[in-house]
Amino acid sequence: MRPTFVLRGVRVLDPLSGRDDERRDVWFEDGRLLAIDARIDKGGVAVIDLDASGGRHGAVLSPGFIDLHAHLREPGDPDAETVSSGARAAAAGGFTQVVAMANTDPPIDAPERVAEACAHAGGAAVRVLQVAALSRGLSGSELTDIRGCIAAGAVAISDDGRNAATPRLLVDALRTAGASARAVLVHPEDEEAIAQINNAHGSVVRCAQRPPGTESRAVDLAIRALAHAGAGRLHLQHLSTAESVETLRRARDGGLAVTAEVTPHHLGMWQPVAQPPEPAALLKVNPPLRTEHDRNAMVHALREGVIDAVATDHAPHRRVEKGADYDSAAPGMIGLETALAACITIGGMGGNWLPALVERLTAGPYRALGAGSGVFEPRLHTGEPATCVVFDPDAEWVVGAEPSASRSSNTPLLGERLRGKVLLTLVDGRIAYHDASRLQLAAETAAHA
Repeated sequence: MRPTFVLRGVRVLDPLSGRDDERRDVWFEDGRLLAIDARIDKGGVAVIDLDASGGRHGAVLSPGFIDLHAHLREPGDPDAETVSSGARAAAAGGFTQVVAMANTDPPIDAPERVAEACAHAGGAAVRVLQVAALSRGLSGSELTDIRGCIAAGAVAISDDGRNAATPRLLVDALRTAGASARAVLVHPEDEEAIAQINNAHGSVVRCAQRPPGTESRAVDLAIRALAHAGAGRLHLQHLSTAESVETLRRARDGGLAVTAEVTPHHLGMWQPVAQPPEPAALLKVNPPLRTEHDRNAMVHALREGVIDAVATDHAPHRRVEKGADYDSAAPGMIGLETALAACITIGGMGGNWLPALVERLTAGPYRALGAGSGVFEPRLHTGEPATCVVFDPDAEWVVGAEPSASRSSNTPLLGERLRGKVLLTLVDGRIAYHDASRLQLAAETAAHA
């Protein structure tokens, strides 16, 4: 469906263009973004008036969001999520590009598996970009064919979900991936220390005790590996501690090519609007939710740009995996559909920080992956098929009041009232998502397609 309409009175935020214009009209014709101006009147073209009143901020048009970090569970666990359902959830959250991690079953750890995953994602509602594993089987013992995986379509390299690779192996990965303009994404947790603390043998993925030092030591080791490699780009995933932020800050001040992300749930560290969730395992994530001191450090680092991007770490699970006791439950929560609202409502990025939030959802992830990676540039290009999102930062909604696009429901936000609602998501000129109840003329404009 390629729509034709004029949006009236929207705020246009396009970080890569340095654009922040209030009360603009935006003309879409057959899915192409034809013009942005102070006033557009086109006879016979439906007008959707989104101009704010009564002290409200009004709707925002921006490039589509990019999620650097999502688990789409295919292959291996289609009951929890599929590429198709995850892409629909992404569109509902305003994401037009999603980076799928490699820790599937089997893992995406060979060129042929990368190629299969890329082909499978071809018909999804949004652009699904595939990461290739750093090590075979995510075991940390042997590098994958990184060059072959990149040639097959991998946009980055990561063992996310695990961090078993030795510093020496990480150095080799940084150099090899860097030669092909790809970043290495690291899940910074010290697995050996976590095993000792939890008296665990085998996998430490479900171990509950993960004190701050297990993250900060892994951050330090990854940055040291980058310095030793003398090449490549390092991206640190889901930072959660104040100490990690300071280590990152020093590395960046020293000129190292390192970027980082924070999740909406670590920005909020679960500041509940009502009651704690039931079961409590809905709050279990790796790394864990931490203290108010850590939360403040995450918010300020994101505002300053020390942390480059918001990434969901969307981790769908079947109900049985989260219904167990806390210690044995699977870690992770879904986040694609709630990311924007969580950042605005409990993540410290609403109000005057909204332009910074949009930047960290668009330009920040783009820079972290790199222009040569295969990620599409998040900009509003007139005359071209539109890839963008329209959202209302003041609109309130209750999580779970309407069916989720995701196959899973493991979020502590169920039943909570949040601010910030996606109204429309366009991908290559086609409607990937629209909220017909809030975008009143959406059904009528579709008739012009």
